[in-house]
Amino acid sequence: MDKEYWGTYYLQRGKDQAISKSSSFAQFCSDEFFLGKNLSIVELGAGNCRDAAYLASLEHHVYAIDQSPTIMDVGKESVGIEFRQYLHPEATNFVTKDYSKLGKIDAFYSRFTIHSITKEDEIILLPKVFRKLNNGGLFCIEVRTIKDPLYGVGEACGGNTFMTDGHMRRFIDSREFREQVSNIGFKELYFIEQDNLSVYKGDNPVLMRIILQK
Repeated sequence: MDKEYWGTYYLQRGKDQAISKSSSFAQFCSDEFFLGKNLSIVELGAGNCRDAAYLASLEHHVYAIDQSPTIMDVGKESVGIEFRQYLHPEATNFVTKDYSKLGKIDAFYSRFTIHSITKEDEIILLPKVFRKLNNGGLFCIEVRTIKDPLYGVGEACGGNTFMTDGHMRRFIDSREFREQVSNIGFKELYFIEQDNLSVYKGDNPVLMRIILQK
């Protein structure tokens, strides 16, 4: 993961209006899967906490995990005082973190972060998430796929990974990923792979949205 890149990115641009309000994926998950519940949610790679803050404002307890130390400051600033008790930022690596101390976890949430880790880290992370989730718990993922327009652009780094815009992206093969999580034991509740899900300026990525259940 590009710790220095993202730390600088969110310090410089984290308050831009287009990336400071909650994402459409957070709203989708809330409306379709979290509605009417008070959940314990772990966000893997919280960035500027825009989605974590949104979910915390709905009175879910959100553990916002990000490797950049800026998470501690932006986390406090991103949510209203009345909801700060629900947001728990932590600066650490979400792949290697020990989640056993968090108690019960109803959902893991990952937007644009699975493609920021190596395949080796993914192999470590996915079973860890499955083991830690409550029975019936959810794993909510939005990620760029190999059908994305940026796939193949920039410096090839191997394993569907390319260096562009100063950082690396590992584009996910959705067919392979779905088989992998099924073999771990996840049940697939929802899947879509398309563009027009998260348009930002000139970037209209092809994304996989997948909701998995333990």
